[in-house]
Amino acid sequence: MKKADRIFINGEVVTADAYNRVFEAVAISQGRIMECGTSDAIKELAGPETEIVDLKGKCVLPGFIDSHVHFMQTGLNGLAINLREEASLDGVLQRIKEEAPKYSGSTVIRGIGYDEDKLKEKRPPNRWELDRVCPDKPLWLCRVDSHSCVVNTRMLQLIDLEGVDGVSADGSGQPDGVLRGKANNRVRNIVYDMIDDDTRRKAAFYAQEKAFEVGITTLNALEGGKLFHDNDFIVLNRMKDELTLDVEIFFQTVDVEKAVAMGANRVGGCIILDGSIGSRTAAIIDDYLDEAGNNGVLYYTQEEIDEFVRKAHRAGLQMSVHAIGERAIDQILQAYSRVLAENPAKDHRYRIEHFELPTCEQIALAAQLGIIPSTQPAFDFYWGGENGMYAMRLGRDRALRMNPLNSIIKGGCIILGGSDSDVTPMNPLLGIHAAVNHTNPAQRLSVIDAIRMFTINGAYGVFKEDEVGTIEKGKIADLVVLEENPLKVDASRIKDITARSTVKRGFDVYTA
Repeated sequence: MKKADRIFINGEVVTADAYNRVFEAVAISQGRIMECGTSDAIKELAGPETEIVDLKGKCVLPGFIDSHVHFMQTGLNGLAINLREEASLDGVLQRIKEEAPKYSGSTVIRGIGYDEDKLKEKRPPNRWELDRVCPDKPLWLCRVDSHSCVVNTRMLQLIDLEGVDGVSADGSGQPDGVLRGKANNRVRNIVYDMIDDDTRRKAAFYAQEKAFEVGITTLNALEGGKLFHDNDFIVLNRMKDELTLDVEIFFQTVDVEKAVAMGANRVGGCIILDGSIGSRTAAIIDDYLDEAGNNGVLYYTQEEIDEFVRKAHRAGLQMSVHAIGERAIDQILQAYSRVLAENPAKDHRYRIEHFELPTCEQIALAAQLGIIPSTQPAFDFYWGGENGMYAMRLGRDRALRMNPLNSIIKGGCIILGGSDSDVTPMNPLLGIHAAVNHTNPAQRLSVIDAIRMFTINGAYGVFKEDEVGTIEKGKIADLVVLEENPLKVDASRIKDITARSTVKRGFDVYTA
């Protein structure tokens, strides 16, 4: 009888399969699942060379799949000034003053994660305030959602923003350093153009380690494009075989010919049809509650999106685009509907990233077309609730419609779970927690449905459901060992569960 290379016994092996089976033990051979069963039965598969791991009651889940990560940005931002925890402008400025000298050898100083809604003053710093702490070096601070930024005067001098939309100004008409929309996109490209390939490689390995620490074994990397830089895609695509982590790349471009020439088999990702709720640039139907006359931005015409979708469809590329507000969701659903009517494809698995404020009719149409919503449950954790950012921007009634996870599932869609890292942390257990504890009780998911978002559904989202996503005989042995079972702990504690080890193709890649 063939013997196992490793066996895990005396635990709770949650398979996430179609039958919700849970076993005590699992055996691995040559990087694949050999068998699941009782501890006694699995012990029979042990030979003299078999490693026996006593789980001592710990829980095993399929390795997590994060379906929406800006992988290179996550790594690069790990090497930048972190402003996420600052609660005031003084805190932001003091952090920059303390950290900036560490980047004296860099061409640009980068800060990430500020959120004016969390700051006491309820506004971002302006360029003159930044000049006080960083006058001589170009300084760029990126908002938490990446859809706006603020720069100092030195950085502003490097950018040609004449006639570009999105440049904020003070009362006298002088640019105050806050940039949104197209102006934000332009400066991001300049900043990312300043980063060399060696730094990008370091960023990729850094991000891989962070993924393993939270049990992620596969992720979808959304790279390149207007919000980032095509070199992110180029470097990652070139080095992905050096990574142990499985990285499925979406090239963020509307240039289909370029994508094909560069060897991409997926295109889109955060091809942003609109912006974000936080930056008041998501294309919604009615105006923002806190900014009359503004209902967001559509960055492409319907004709431009139709042409992109048509070309990608003909080229056989899997597609996805960023659409948050109803108007943007309508735009991409129209494009998908037209191209699939013209040239039907049975198993296209086209996606919409975020899908945050769909109407009931849009959910139904997405299901009818076989479109996959790729959602980020942690958005609700951070910005949902009566006093959250969504309610501030949209009012209570519309805020209750945000991230309608349960409605999407009941509407017949296969729903994916992601983080949008590093907009929110790359942490599937936080995403599962957020889905189970949605601030709108009507949109809460069962724990197993939330787990599936980050396992088998994620595998389906990139045509890998026959290889990963569940713990079943013959599948790749990608596993995460958790301190506690999310199916059994109080729902309020799911986010606090820790990963004890991560197993990739049968081998430990992380141990706490």
